[in-house]
Amino acid sequence: MEPRVHYVIVGLFVLLLGIATVGVSLWLAFGEVMHDYLTYRVYMNESVSGLFIDAPVKYRGVQVGRVRDLALSPDSPEVQVTMDIDATVKIKEDTLAKLDVQGVTGIASIELYGGSRESPELTARPGEPYPVIRPGQSLFTRVDSAVSELVGNLNMVANDLHALLTPQTRDRFTHILQNVEQLSTAMAEQRAALGTGIADFSTFTHNAATASERMPELFARVDTAATSIQTLADEMTAVTREARTKLGAGGDTLQTLGGSTLPEVEALVTEMRQLTASFQRLSERLEEDPRAVLYGPQLDAPGPGE
Repeated sequence: MEPRVHYVIVGLFVLLLGIATVGVSLWLAFGEVMHDYLTYRVYMNESVSGLFIDAPVKYRGVQVGRVRDLALSPDSPEVQVTMDIDATVKIKEDTLAKLDVQGVTGIASIELYGGSRESPELTARPGEPYPVIRPGQSLFTRVDSAVSELVGNLNMVANDLHALLTPQTRDRFTHILQNVEQLSTAMAEQRAALGTGIADFSTFTHNAATASERMPELFARVDTAATSIQTLADEMTAVTREARTKLGAGGDTLQTLGGSTLPEVEALVTEMRQLTASFQRLSERLEEDPRAVLYGPQLDAPGPGE
């Protein structure tokens, strides 16, 4: 009797294990069917090569559904992609759907992106059985557009270069290069003269800087000399006035001396005043144009016919 009991236990264990295996398989196979899904459509105006039925639909990288059907649109040359998306996912009116190709394998999926909180939820339009999601450009389409634009620009540049490089233009470029070569040769031959000229110019600028540093001292000396001459002239004037006073009170002898001496004194005073005015003009000229010390007074431009 005892061996028969062991067989019964083993049989019950195998039976229960089989039932559990079938239950798990059914749950894995039909678990998605028991989930609530909403159907959406998107009309692609590009090739959907690599996309297949039951391909995943992802929202910002998270799988939220699958592709139910692929067909050409009866009203336009577009691909009609029907998708089942989890009902808990909020699809907004500004949500976009694009084709996402996985690397070099060529397997494609639908990627949803966009959708702001302020945008209302997407609903079916009149004449459409399901809400229609707007298509977005895939990476392949953007790359293809960029490459096409680049090729077009390169063709345009090539055409412009071809139009530019005519025989006449090539001859002109050759002539320009020859002139540049001659100029460089001449400059190489005059290298020593250029070095000497640069050294002379450096010496000149150094001397000009030194002279400009001494200008304030020169102005001060000129002002001091003018002041001294003005003081001397004032003293001579005072002496002359005193001499006239004494002559008026001194008699004929002094009048005779004053008549022969005072004119000379007055002439000396006049010359001293003129010398003072000359120094003042020199000081004003140096303040207006300090370069006159180095270069001399500037000459006016010659008039017509001169």
